[in-house]
Amino acid sequence: MSRYYEFFRGYTPTPPKAVEGGIKASNKRGQFAKKWWGMRWIETLESFNIGARLSRGRSYARRGQVASLEITCGRVTAKVQGTRSRPYRITLDMKIFTSRQWQNIIDEIVQQPIYVAQLLGNEMPQEIETVFKKAGVTLFPEKRRDMETECSCPDWSNPCKHIAAVFYLMGEAFDQDPFLLFALRGMERAEFMQILSNSTGETGSAASETVTAEPEPLPLEPELFWGQAPHSLPDLSVESEPSLHAALPKRLGPISFWRSDQDFMQKMQESYRQVHRQACTRFEALNGGRERGN
Repeated sequence: MSRYYEFFRGYTPTPPKAVEGGIKASNKRGQFAKKWWGMRWIETLESFNIGARLSRGRSYARRGQVASLEITCGRVTAKVQGTRSRPYRITLDMKIFTSRQWQNIIDEIVQQPIYVAQLLGNEMPQEIETVFKKAGVTLFPEKRRDMETECSCPDWSNPCKHIAAVFYLMGEAFDQDPFLLFALRGMERAEFMQILSNSTGETGSAASETVTAEPEPLPLEPELFWGQAPHSLPDLSVESEPSLHAALPKRLGPISFWRSDQDFMQKMQESYRQVHRQACTRFEALNGGRERGN
């Protein structure tokens, strides 16, 4: 017995094989997710009480052992490199909602315009879980049996450290794109936006009565087209500081698994601010020159 104990007391786990181009966690220490919905996802994993496999999963995620990760409707597939030559294959399946259930969810969302605005800005409303519960479903898994996980590794435990590594990186991915959570429940971002637009847009007779004005034809004579410059221009003003920068990139959504020392959306917002300030400066200069000319 003592020899058996002495043998395993001196045992050193074999480190996993390095992965070239693996998906490394952006955060090298501390929490993996910063947004409440990403943190909520990781809380689900940590509530499973899988012990030391959590710390090993965190280590794998930070070392870049996850070779690939894809989130589609109701399923996650990944490859994680361990100590063997071939990466382990991982799948995670979640129950997808029916079309009727999703319509009930969207009907609840459109009743609160602030929810619509937040979602269009790539933010998940804090009350979204209540919205799903009113529709009779839950966005996040509440129990381990709410999702099925599988890994091709020889570890008897489930979830294993390889699945844990994928969980942590999924938390980061949800931070960047909350609509991936919807995809896990069977609703892709583009489809959700289309249904949301249909639910909030004009419908029925009001829309059918809309009349499209005929465009005025352009004159053939260049002089009539260009005309004479007006002697005075109307007073114009530029908003000193818009409430939302980079609205269009936010509508387009984040880049999946963006890995850089700089946050893409933050840099886009800074660029939009700089362009806005330069436009204001040039406008003020032109407006001042016009007043002096008058």
